[in-house]
Amino acid sequence: TVTGVQTCALPISCRAFTMVFSIGSRRRPIDPHSHVSLQAPQPMKIAHIAIVTPRRCGLYETTRELVMGLRELGLDSRIVDPQPAKNPVGWNGTEDRGVPVDSLEWAKGADVLVNHSGLGELEKLGKPAIHIAHGRPRHSFLSEVSGGTPIYSYHFKNNQDPNLKAVVTFWHQHKPYLDVMYPDKPVHHVQSPVDLCFWSPGGTSYDFAGQGGGVNIVCTDAFRDDIDAYDPINAYALWAKQNGINSKLHIYGKPPSMNGWGALIRRVQETGKMGIVQGWASELQNVYRAADLVLTAHTIDVRTVREAMACGCPVLRVADIGDTARIDQTLKQNRHEVRNQAERLYNMSETAKQFLEVIKCNL
Repeated sequence: TVTGVQTCALPISCRAFTMVFSIGSRRRPIDPHSHVSLQAPQPMKIAHIAIVTPRRCGLYETTRELVMGLRELGLDSRIVDPQPAKNPVGWNGTEDRGVPVDSLEWAKGADVLVNHSGLGELEKLGKPAIHIAHGRPRHSFLSEVSGGTPIYSYHFKNNQDPNLKAVVTFWHQHKPYLDVMYPDKPVHHVQSPVDLCFWSPGGTSYDFAGQGGGVNIVCTDAFRDDIDAYDPINAYALWAKQNGINSKLHIYGKPPSMNGWGALIRRVQETGKMGIVQGWASELQNVYRAADLVLTAHTIDVRTVREAMACGCPVLRVADIGDTARIDQTLKQNRHEVRNQAERLYNMSETAKQFLEVIKCNL
């Protein structure tokens, strides 16, 4: 076992898969007269290469949830920071909320490398690898266009790497774009996970710092160059004006520059319908438990969507400023049903099983 889960307790398909992809296992006839003792094979070692930034980065949190799901299935799955000496938050522990964070040396002995944030020196080992493309394709493209991280050039080069066996995305909407950049590699969609134990409904005394209304609507989208909270804020402003009820909009994660945004937010503040406006927040689980609705501009299941729904909070994907009628409809959703939907869509164990199928098909 790795996490206290017996290999034999797994479903038959997973159990057979673990046996085939185990260190030192051999498919050869067994001599009945042999005195060699039979030992259970060791679980496959899967090194997830990701910069360790607990509770600070959506990419890392999703990586950790995938690792948790794989460990629950009995796999020796661990996180490895590719450049621990340069960790941006100075993190240097050996585990994060029950998930082991191991060394580069351990990764060198792994059976599979899973690339989340770049393999670094491990790329030279020639081990089979799977690349998980976390970023939105257009955002990744625009990042390189503006002189940022050359992600698209990385995709171009990676397509020729014989050690790269497959590419994975957590969003089916992104698969066609990755198919373009990886014409010679299989691209798979695996459902996106969320930690349903941490992100869960529950009582909370959170009162929006005394700035709450009768109805509390929140926006926690990160402001990016390809998507932002412009339409959600405008749709809320029109809805609040038409509705006339005691409501407040709370913004968590305001843009780094308030140019333009300052004027829009102040206009809503003048109506008395704006509550909290702040930057990075560390206790969003309490926000979602207390909120009546989350507005987002995202059409994919980003962490805002998954985390809020796991806490039972309804989510409305705002397509344009005219979505005011849908705000009323979404406010009526049953929180228990929202939670049930999250359990069906974002279960870590199911994500792990789908990811194992990718390994099974490509290694």
